[in-house]
Amino acid sequence: MKALVVGAGLAGLAASIELAKRGATVTLAERRGFAGGRAYSFLQEGEQVDNGQHVFLGCCESYLGFLDEIGARGLVTLQERTRVPFVDTRSGKVAWIVESRLPAPCHFLPSILKFHPLTGKERRGLISCARAMMKAKEVAEVTFGAWLRGHGQSEAAIRDWWDLLSVAILNEHVDVVSAKVAIFVFATGFFGARKAARVGVATAGLGVIAAKAVERARALGVEVKFNTKVARVPDPAYDVTVSAVPWKALVELVEPHPFFEPLKAMEAAPIVNLHVTFDRPVAEFPFAAYVGSPIQWIFDHGRRVVLSQSAAREIIDVPNAELEKRFVDELRRVLPKAKEAKVVRCTIIREREATFVATPGVKRLPCGTPMKGLFLAGEWTESEWPSTMEAAVASGVRAARLAVESRAASAAGR
Repeated sequence: MKALVVGAGLAGLAASIELAKRGATVTLAERRGFAGGRAYSFLQEGEQVDNGQHVFLGCCESYLGFLDEIGARGLVTLQERTRVPFVDTRSGKVAWIVESRLPAPCHFLPSILKFHPLTGKERRGLISCARAMMKAKEVAEVTFGAWLRGHGQSEAAIRDWWDLLSVAILNEHVDVVSAKVAIFVFATGFFGARKAARVGVATAGLGVIAAKAVERARALGVEVKFNTKVARVPDPAYDVTVSAVPWKALVELVEPHPFFEPLKAMEAAPIVNLHVTFDRPVAEFPFAAYVGSPIQWIFDHGRRVVLSQSAAREIIDVPNAELEKRFVDELRRVLPKAKEAKVVRCTIIREREATFVATPGVKRLPCGTPMKGLFLAGEWTESEWPSTMEAAVASGVRAARLAVESRAASAAGR
């Protein structure tokens, strides 16, 4: 079977490797000169700098399996025990969410009961809401915010807990994102297995990980072609084509068909990434959430701290100089060590279409299509997961398997 995979992001890399492992002759075409898609890095004064801070969790089994497949597990670190600081910038106190020895789903119960940014009543409300999430079978097509208010959550609890996490994980505020998708993430990541919420980050550049994937693909016989633009999918020169490009790009590649109409209604959410390098280390923790601040999370990279500002519509068009001043001033307010530190460099990267928005009722296309030989991969395709590295890898594997199975069924039918 001759297969073409279009796009060398995580979905395309995963699809190429899976197809090759199943015996296909695979060509991977990427329009840019490097792999990684929206999870890439670049070299800045000898240091590999990621476009933004990418995080995965212990429950991301597809992504972790992908790292094992390409020999890159040693290029990431995953917590042995969940331990996340929430800094309340109004009081200066730190509330820790720590994985206790209690069995799941009660392993965060002690931490939630001590989460002092909220009142005792609000903390107990978090627990009752978590209980409702775990019991939820059918969730109405409403926003997560509407669902939370319907389950007794106060505005303070929504602002200082649910929305802070929703923006980080789903790249959207609770009053926009689908309750169904949000509840799946929280039920799986926070109230599922004990290991599920353990935080993982890359210790090497994301581009290095992508390069390992390309190396593995080539070792399996995949022909990887960079700086190669595909004009139309499916490509009749191949038995199957797996399109692993963003949904907006797919619209330009495929012949008009009612099946693809939902793509025109899909929306994108931006992320603004600020890499602020000081003349000395300034962060207090490897990473932390900040309550009561326009800064959402801070990740420590030595003298460089990374702020990935999700759901960033309000700041996506703010000029760099203004953005730098606004967030450096805030860093100096929330980080005591930054008050006297000098800014050496501030690199700002804007991802205008960082993720799709999982709004209530959004139509995500399945991997299979009505066009002969065409299959779809990408985190925006049909999945319970939001726009994550986990969803991207899982979609690539799923599309590859479906392509092979469909080809085999077609051959058997002949």
